[in-house]
This record gives sequence, structure tokens and C-alpha cells, in this order.
Amino acid sequence: MKTLILKMVLLSTLIFLIACESEALINDDLTDSKALKKEADTNTYTFNGTVYDISAAPDGSVMVAVNGADGKTIQIIKNGQVKTIAAVNAASSIQGIATIGSGNAFATTGGTDLAKNGELYKITNGNAKIVADLAAFERNNDPDAFEGLQWKNQACEAIDGFSAGPQNNPYKVTLIDEESVLIADAAGNTLLYANSNGDVDYKAILSPPLDNNNNYLVRWYAGDDQSVECYAQPVPTSVAIGPDGYIYIGELTGALGEGLPVGRSRIWKLPLESNHAICDEQNPLGDCNVLINRLTSVIDVEIGPDGMLYVVELDENSWFSLLGIPGINPIGGTISRYYLDGTFDKSVTNLSLPGAITFDKKGNLWVLENLSTVRVLEF
Repeated sequence: MKTLILKMVLLSTLIFLIACESEALINDDLTDSKALKKEADTNTYTFNGTVYDISAAPDGSVMVAVNGADGKTIQIIKNGQVKTIAAVNAASSIQGIATIGSGNAFATTGGTDLAKNGELYKITNGNAKIVADLAAFERNNDPDAFEGLQWKNQACEAIDGFSAGPQNNPYKVTLIDEESVLIADAAGNTLLYANSNGDVDYKAILSPPLDNNNNYLVRWYAGDDQSVECYAQPVPTSVAIGPDGYIYIGELTGALGEGLPVGRSRIWKLPLESNHAICDEQNPLGDCNVLINRLTSVIDVEIGPDGMLYVVELDENSWFSLLGIPGINPIGGTISRYYLDGTFDKSVTNLSLPGAITFDKKGNLWVLENLSTVRVLEF
């Protein structure tokens, strides 16, 4: 599995991906009832399209990246109303969004086979512009294959309908400042740095999960003689920067050789000033270390207004529960709160496929569920 999102294309009941979408017209009026349903007095909004991320702005609004039948748009929830503020004429779906200020944001778009797509957009004053080509960086560098540990052989990508070669999928994004961001590249197994000038580099490379013998967990064997070990992939999905000056990275964990990837996901922690770090459990003395382990299908991490780390697990039965396999069904997702030293505090369970969270200026926690519904959650 390259990422959860690419696999979920198979799930017609949950995913609404359009092969060819036209650019949507910007409408400053309230979004019509065909595009949005607001459930009275519940702070719940359901969008007609696929949503992968949400992000709160300083003015109290919540930005929502919607991939709909009429195109890809950035919409905001503010004062009980929803309106479209920008159209994004992208070749692939909007996946991550991070607000810069009121109405302004960075957004990432998804990767495609052999890293042909995947960009960083900047949305300013109703306009969306590509500022960094993240796909080109993967094609030219492919860090997990050719940098640091070089743990991945490109031949190992020829599975699940993909081709041998570079693969990327820029997913969640978080703000460093008004001109630069960090991006979790789920298929590239990297944490990327990018800025408005088009500069891109890798901040960290994540290594595979370990087996019971403390070796990288082998999923399958590639090559004509089946001699190439292909490891289960970490699949970084999310990133947050703490008030302590550390980066927190959440991972989903790809398919294993056998069994479900339950309890395999980790939260990594590294200093913000680190560069070209290696996140490797076999070498825990480096800048990047495991903070929390034994999690399942981590899909988002955020720092709350209380300065604590919030971790979102998509489903406690792993992302496999979404594939329609008999006997493997969703059993509920979880949002957990931790101190920044990794100590668990509390959690909310039995959520319906939580995909992202954000905190508004009043400290309310908003959650995205089922790739379409955004609501305030009591934590």
C-alpha cells in the first residue's frame, strides 16, 4: 500500500474521486443545499465531495478542502455559514490544508503513479497558485531509496497497481511560517520541507516497522529471483510542530506480509532544526526517535491550545476495515491526547472514520468524519 488515500479509491461507498474535474466558479454566497447540509444547532456540516483535511484560521473560521463533482474548492465555515473562497485547478485531489491567515492557506495535492503529480499550492485572496513541485522532487531524489539508509528498492513499488520507480503522495501539511511548511509525504516515506520560492528538501526519512526479531518487517519479495526484500512501509500521514520546538510525525503503516497492521503505527519526534534526519527504531540514538508506539492507522496529529499532542487513529481495526473484506469491519476511530513527553492523558473512542482535526480560536475541537462531515466534538 502506498497510502491510505490511494488504496481508498477502491471504496466507492466512501470515496468520491473525479477523473476529470472542471474548475469551480467562486461564489461568495452561502453554498447551496445541494453542496452542503447543515444540521440545525449541532455545529455539523456535511459536504458534497471528498474531504481529507480541515484547518482553523485566526478569525475563527474553519477551512475545508473539498473535492467535489464541480471541481476542487477551498471552503470556509464561519458564523454558521459556508462559502467557497477559492477554486483549485489541480490534476489530483486536494489532500492537506494549513491556514496562513484569514482566507489564506497552503494546500497539498495528491501523488499519482511514478510521482507524476503532487504539488504545494498557496491560496491568497481567492487565487490558488502552485509554489512548489513536490512530485519533481520525488522523481529526482526518491530519498527513501537513494538517501540515508536507502532501505527501499524501487522494484518494491511494483505492487497494488503501481509501477517500479519513485512514488509520492503529499498528504497533511503544517505551517512553519507564512512562507514555509512541512509536508508528510505518505508514499515517499518522508517529511518534506517546502517554501513559497519553490525550494523542496527532505527533513526526515521514516524507516519500516520492525518484526519480532528487531529487523525491518518484510512484506514481500521482488526481482526475477525473488531476492529483493520489500518491507512494510511506514506511510507518514501527518505532522505538527510543538511549542517545545519539536516536530511530531504520525504514520499509518502500510500492508504487512500477513495479518492486519494493528498496533504498528508510531509517533516520531525530532527537533525542528534537524535536517536529513533518519527516523529508525534500530538506531534510536539519532535526532528522530519514537515517542509513542503501538498505535493503529494514525491519520492526523495536532497540537491543541493546551499545548498537548492530539493523535487521530482512523479505525482501531486498521485501514483494512475499509476494504470490504469479509469479517474485517470498522470498529471505530479514536482521538487521544498526550503530554509532549508521550504520556497518555485521555481519549474519545468509537468515532466514525475520523480523518482530521483542528482547533478554532475558541479552543473548540473540530473533527472530520467519513471524508465528508465536519463537526465540533466534545473532548
